[in-house]
Amino acid sequence: MSDLKKQKRAGVSPRRNRYYSGAKMSEHKFLRILQGYAEGTPIQALAPTTHVSGKTIRATYATLRAHLPVAISTQPERFSGAGLVLSHHETPALFHAARRSPVFRRHRRRHAPRLKCPDEELEHVYEITVRLLCALDLREVSFHEDGSAVREIVLRLAEAVPRLHPRAPLQKLAALIPGAKPHAHPELRLYEDYRRYLLKNPLRTQGSLSPNPPPQFHSSVIRGSTDADFKFRQPALIDI
Repeated sequence: MSDLKKQKRAGVSPRRNRYYSGAKMSEHKFLRILQGYAEGTPIQALAPTTHVSGKTIRATYATLRAHLPVAISTQPERFSGAGLVLSHHETPALFHAARRSPVFRRHRRRHAPRLKCPDEELEHVYEITVRLLCALDLREVSFHEDGSAVREIVLRLAEAVPRLHPRAPLQKLAALIPGAKPHAHPELRLYEDYRRYLLKNPLRTQGSLSPNPPPQFHSSVIRGSTDADFKFRQPALIDI
C-alpha cells in the first residue's frame, strides 16, 4: 500500500507538514526552502525553483533564522557543537568579529540589503557565526575538559574572520584551530542538523497550539562587545 493511501486510510492529510505545524505550504516545499536557507540561496534565485512566492520564502527564512538559537540551545552538540562553543564566556569577541567582517558584509548585501532592525541584524550575525562553525570538523577537539579548547576556537576564529576574503571557503579557517579539519559539506550539515531538529521540534504558526519559546539570543552580549574589548581579547596575529 502506498504512503498516500496509508495516510488517507489513517485520516491524515498528505499535505501535513511535520517540520512546520500549521503551515499552509507542503512539507516538500518547506524542505526546499530549508535547503535554500542552508545553502545561502538568495530569495530571488530560489523562488522560481520552488513555486513559492518570494514573500513566503522571505518569511520562512526569517523564521528559520530567528529560531536557530533555540535549536542550538536545545541540541548543543549539533551544528558542529555550536551550542558548546557559543555558550563560552569569550563568545562576545567572536560575535563582534563576525559582525564587522567582510564575510558578513557580503552576506548582508545578498540577503538583507535593506536591513534596519537591530534585532534582525543580530540574528544574521548569529547565523553567520553558526555557518563558520559548520564549516569545521571538530570531532577531534575535546569540548569537555577544562574549556581551553573551546576558548582557543573562539579566540582564533574571532581574530581570523575579519581577515577572511568574503568569497573564500569558510573551511580555510580550520587551519587555525588545533585538531580541526575542514568539513566537506558545511551547507549539507546545516540542512541535515536543522531538519533533524525540526522533525522532533517542529516550528509552529501563530494559530497552532504550543507555540515555540522565543529565541534565547543574547543580543545584549553582542551589542556590549566594543572594539576596545575585542582588541584586548584577541591573540597574536596569524596569517590565513
